[in-house]
Amino acid sequence: MNKNNDSGKAYRPSLHGKRGRRVRRRLYARRAALAGVLLAALALALCALPGMVRKPASDDSVPVASEAMPANADAPGEAVEDVGAPVAQETVQIGASDAPGAMPAPEESPAVDAVAETAAAPLLPELSPNPPLEQGADHPAWKYGYEVYTDGQRVGDSEFEALRFPETGGYTALEGVVTFRGGNLRQNGAFGSADLKSSSFKTLWSRRIGAIDSGYARWTGVGWTGQPVMVRWPDDLRRAMNIDPAFQDVDGLVEVIYGTLDGNIYFIDAKGGENTRPPIELGFPIKGSVSIDPRGYPLLYVGQGISKANGRTGRIGWRVYSLIDQRELFFLDGHDSLCLRDHGAFDGACLVDGSADTVILGGENGLFYRIRLNTRFDRDNMEISVAPQVTVYRYKSAVSKELGIENSVAACGGYAWFADNSGLLTCLDLNAMKPVWLLDTGDDTDASIALEREADGRLALYTVNQVDKQGAKGRCTMRRVDAMTGISDWSFSVNCTSDGDNGGGGFASPAVGAGAYTDYVYFNVCRTEGGGTLFCFDKKDGALVWHRDTGSASWSSPVLAYRQDGTGVLIVANATGRGMLRMYDPASGKKLGGIQLKGLIESTPAVFDDTLVVGTRDCRIYGVRLR
Repeated sequence: MNKNNDSGKAYRPSLHGKRGRRVRRRLYARRAALAGVLLAALALALCALPGMVRKPASDDSVPVASEAMPANADAPGEAVEDVGAPVAQETVQIGASDAPGAMPAPEESPAVDAVAETAAAPLLPELSPNPPLEQGADHPAWKYGYEVYTDGQRVGDSEFEALRFPETGGYTALEGVVTFRGGNLRQNGAFGSADLKSSSFKTLWSRRIGAIDSGYARWTGVGWTGQPVMVRWPDDLRRAMNIDPAFQDVDGLVEVIYGTLDGNIYFIDAKGGENTRPPIELGFPIKGSVSIDPRGYPLLYVGQGISKANGRTGRIGWRVYSLIDQRELFFLDGHDSLCLRDHGAFDGACLVDGSADTVILGGENGLFYRIRLNTRFDRDNMEISVAPQVTVYRYKSAVSKELGIENSVAACGGYAWFADNSGLLTCLDLNAMKPVWLLDTGDDTDASIALEREADGRLALYTVNQVDKQGAKGRCTMRRVDAMTGISDWSFSVNCTSDGDNGGGGFASPAVGAGAYTDYVYFNVCRTEGGGTLFCFDKKDGALVWHRDTGSASWSSPVLAYRQDGTGVLIVANATGRGMLRMYDPASGKKLGGIQLKGLIESTPAVFDDTLVVGTRDCRIYGVRLR
């Protein structure tokens, strides 16, 4: 899904659509109709041939064979110019609305908002995905081929340095939320615990940020996926960084790091909303979520969404910054000469295997990256550098009519999982850089995959697709898959709509229950018959435990916040109308509270203990207390 096109096509920034492709479809409709008649006749003739191969099954594991790929000419880049000055910002404390130039803080909302808690819209029965690809003997219908390159040179079957991501937690030794959905399993976006005595919200602070005009759209505030990092730094790192002296000696300081659509990366005190250090002026919209190094190294990783800003055109790609002095240490050009799609954005957040000093991430150019950082960190003198070696995995398939990886790659052990803009889900062996199995989800899949190692040793995978290529109406399918085989355990489909500008279905990543809710998994689906619907399923068999209509579309991923005893609340934000944060009982779906923020919320909140931080499209970032 090209929500952040950098080619100049006029897409509405707050909407997730593909008007360009819709127009092309209409232009080619007559030609396609004629071609369809001819192909149908050809298919009837071929079916009579012996050994005719049927398509692989959508919900069955499909081993893949390699097919040679054609050489690709260098993709065109874009001229690089200096970017403009940072957008002015201000912080507003509750009770400080009389300060000069201050923005009044929003009033606290009543415990229950205006959406009635009634029975949700009728659901479809459990269904299979779109017409499944039937498994063939050698599966040539995938037409899948891949190549691997290191520093631009093609490599054959090679053994790479072993990667090993945690299987049950322990992605980072740092205290906090260090990447999108918390870690390599992408299960949730919360750290620590909260009292939650009244199960309600209270606004702590709000602050203004800016916007960027790309010439064909205006990018305001914080967009999808837009989750901040929240981290409590070790004392020695906090004192060595360029943090404002007023905060360097604050024990327990929780720093919020937020990449935004106004082209800045903000550093904010989670308690009071003030700047802890100057923003990094990337200068172009950031649509994804930033990550920090899980080893506690002072490294920041961020992808860029748009290459046009306020009359300028610049480079587009993925960056590594030093958090000691905010220097850019490395730039990965999204217009890689190896890419099979000339779209250089990076919306997905990376993962880092610290023991192997290696980053993995996907790009909207259709490439999967494995990057050996070669980090040198002198902790005594607080100096850090990287000298990356870049390995690229590129592929093509019959399913992938539109390449591009917008979700944040999930990983466990020596394997990674990602899906592309056509709905092809891939399990990749990271140590051989070979595909293990493929699955056609039925449509564009931008929501990040969630993983969970279960007590019996099985690795469960949860995913959800959009309604995009299906047209104005289609099915959004939530499913659980055996992550090591690709065989579907269960699936559940609902009707959704899409008008070409507003996509439907699952943009939000699943939330995997733990503690008192270890039996449950949660999905937030937009543009259902109820406007938007929140689902709770039993992990084991896919039985629908409860569902609630939210009354509006939402692209924000649900977040589970826990008390120390393992009970807690489920928090969901809305993306239409005025932004609403709602709180639910994770076991029953009962609505517990809500708070109105200003501006629609496309972004995903992060939670550190009892403090939630989220941005809106109305150029605001909020700090909210969970009570």
